[in-house]
Amino acid sequence: MNFQIISILIILFGLGKISVDSFKNIREGRYSLDYIAFIAMALSLYLGEYGAGVVIAFMFVGGEALESFASARAHKALKVLSETIPKTCLVAGKDDSFSETPIQQVQEGHVILVKRNEIAPLDGVLVSDTEAFFNLSNLTGESESVLFPKGTFIKSGSLNCGETVRLQVVGDFSSSTYQKIVGLVENAKAYPARTVRLSEKANFYFTFATFVIAGAAYALTGDIVRLLAVLVIATPCPLIIAAPVAFVSGMSRLARSGIIMRKPTAFEGIDAATTIFFDKTGTLTLGEPVLVDKNIPDDIIAIAAGLEIHSLHPLARTIVDEARKRTIHFPISTEVKEEIGKGISGTINGERYSFSGMSLSKNGKDIAQFHFADVLKDGAMDLISRLKQKGVRAAIITGDKKENAEKVFNHTDVEIYADQSPEDKFRLIMEEKKNGGVIVMVGDGLNDAPALARADVGIVFSGTENGASIEAADVAVLGSGLEKLEELFKASHHTMRIARQSIYGGILLSVVGMGIAAFGYIEPIKGAFLQEFIDITVILNALRALLKQ
Repeated sequence: MNFQIISILIILFGLGKISVDSFKNIREGRYSLDYIAFIAMALSLYLGEYGAGVVIAFMFVGGEALESFASARAHKALKVLSETIPKTCLVAGKDDSFSETPIQQVQEGHVILVKRNEIAPLDGVLVSDTEAFFNLSNLTGESESVLFPKGTFIKSGSLNCGETVRLQVVGDFSSSTYQKIVGLVENAKAYPARTVRLSEKANFYFTFATFVIAGAAYALTGDIVRLLAVLVIATPCPLIIAAPVAFVSGMSRLARSGIIMRKPTAFEGIDAATTIFFDKTGTLTLGEPVLVDKNIPDDIIAIAAGLEIHSLHPLARTIVDEARKRTIHFPISTEVKEEIGKGISGTINGERYSFSGMSLSKNGKDIAQFHFADVLKDGAMDLISRLKQKGVRAAIITGDKKENAEKVFNHTDVEIYADQSPEDKFRLIMEEKKNGGVIVMVGDGLNDAPALARADVGIVFSGTENGASIEAADVAVLGSGLEKLEELFKASHHTMRIARQSIYGGILLSVVGMGIAAFGYIEPIKGAFLQEFIDITVILNALRALLKQ
């Protein structure tokens, strides 16, 4: 097989690839097609200028391959969400026995058993004679568990932190709270983010200018080879390759800092953001109770830790952690008795101690008060202030009560949307997008997953190791420090600035080259290599996104 046949096959492959891509784009309502590359390859084939056609084909296919590589992401959100939902549950029979049943087959009115550390698979009313202790962080994002009396409606997705309880099912699997979260994420995925490829914004004008120059050259000279030379130089490789190279470079730089950009168009969304919504708990706050009063004596901390080492309550972990931070040796209590939601008691050095609510008592007499709070991460308010100064609206969206949220932010002038369920967060994002805003959502929990998926850009802190929220987002920040969020914002602006320079700089060089070719000073094959020089220049500039600002 000689060079000519190989060249023809390569050009035909390039033409076929453009045709298929164009058909897909038109079906999706996108009409910014690669007209110039198609006409240039077709004309090179007609005129026998195979070298020029091959160069164009290689650059077109190579540029698309690079963009596909940059855009690669795993669409696992629905799978991960589905896997967190229990597949079966224990359903009570007539003889008070329990049988394991697929949750899709459980009907309203059935009584199910939810064991300690299990997720409630369906919505239901608590029918156990004892009170129940559930953690609602999957639904509200709040880390502190809640005590529920008999007769309380328990939402699916709540984690049982106490003893085994019974729920009488309300509704069925399709109407359950947890399944609605899955549906919201699926619905969000049906609405692609509004970000537009940067190259498409310049494509129309560049194509128009190219046809004007090429048409004028042919009209004045009647030389079709000169027409081809103009089109070869005009082949929009800067448009095809500049942004992907800049994005890949920016993604690589961020990856070195522990920031995983799951799709390159997130750079555009962050750069153009008009509103950034922040989840409160675990995103702007530490997400777990912190002992506010640091003046409690070590001996008191030791007693409290000796009791709480036996408990799974979040406050218990905080007290034990405080003792360990102070390197306090604490005695382990004996004869321990814990009543879920009421407190814990035990014997230490022959004395009876109990911790109930926020009080530590000895032989029934209070000896110390403990105060806890969820506190802001370092730099949280500074971050919000800087965003406002740049004209970006920053707001808090939380499942917590408004008075609690306002207390955390010290009643400062911060826009807060409180008491927001996953559905409420989803609807808020949707309404803001309908009003024309470019919305970024920053969260960390499963309850944020629908909003993360629905926003133009979803950013998740992965310190919680919540796979569902990570897969629903476009950017995963490994860790929990806000300094990485600052770095992400700066890198996005830096990367977009370099991408624009590369695109418009490449266009300028191409226009100059077209002008020279229109006067007959450049042949098609030389024009192809000139275009290669322009491409190399564009690539080298785009690679600057690898460097920190």
